[in-house]
Amino acid sequence: MPDSDLKLPILAAYKRLLRPLVRILIRNSVSFIEFNEIAKEVFVEVAASDFPSPDKNMTQDRVAILTGLTRTEVNRLVTERGKRQGGHASNLGRIARLLSGWHTDPHFTGPYGLPLDVPFEGPGDRTFAELVRRYSDDLPAHTLLNELLRTGVVKETEDGRIKVLTRTYLPQAEAPESLDRLGHAVRDFVETIDFNRREEDPARRLLERTVVADTGVRLSDLPLLQAYVRERGQFLLEEIDDWLSKREPPDEQGTDPVVQTGVGIYHFIKRNGNDGQA
Repeated sequence: MPDSDLKLPILAAYKRLLRPLVRILIRNSVSFIEFNEIAKEVFVEVAASDFPSPDKNMTQDRVAILTGLTRTEVNRLVTERGKRQGGHASNLGRIARLLSGWHTDPHFTGPYGLPLDVPFEGPGDRTFAELVRRYSDDLPAHTLLNELLRTGVVKETEDGRIKVLTRTYLPQAEAPESLDRLGHAVRDFVETIDFNRREEDPARRLLERTVVADTGVRLSDLPLLQAYVRERGQFLLEEIDDWLSKREPPDEQGTDPVVQTGVGIYHFIKRNGNDGQA
């Protein structure tokens, strides 16, 4: 099917995709004008990085043609992006790395692979401060501990040690990290769908499967399903995390290419009428 024949299906799919995203924008008082500016910026970034011109001197002209923006607008967006500093600093990745290390690093696990209770500091290197140094080196240990205590990921024991309670960090709804999770999760899922659409060899496509209750479930059964999915999904993710942690880490100076990869699981509940016309 020619690309031109895909425009209508693509736009229909994007309308469905945007509905929950726009709902989040409106809930957080983000206007269309603000969103439109970000959309134009992303169009320019993707056109320049993923569809480069063979002639470097023609890059901005090519971006203007691909995006439908004027060359003046492209120049403005490129210039403003160059002046702008990075966005908010998210702790999401740092905390995820620390919790993974706490549960899989033999230095911080005891019998049966259970994570050890550790002092904040002290003699030896089985301490919380050492965990942070190994897995979240660029964040102060006190700052990270306060966040973990606040979100109930860890607690302090009677003898002053730090005990980890869960392997999962779920930031509070108002925290920047919760929106960071949104951006990463939706981006990664869409990247998987797009990769599989373009990959002709079925054996090379990434796993992407969905289980749907064909006739729905009784509302009274939903909590049971939620508990079951949460338990089994968490078990599978921890099993995969354990497998990854046992692999030899990549050699930064080696010649073998390194790819960033992972697995995500989600449980969805359809809103009534959210897939139709507004």
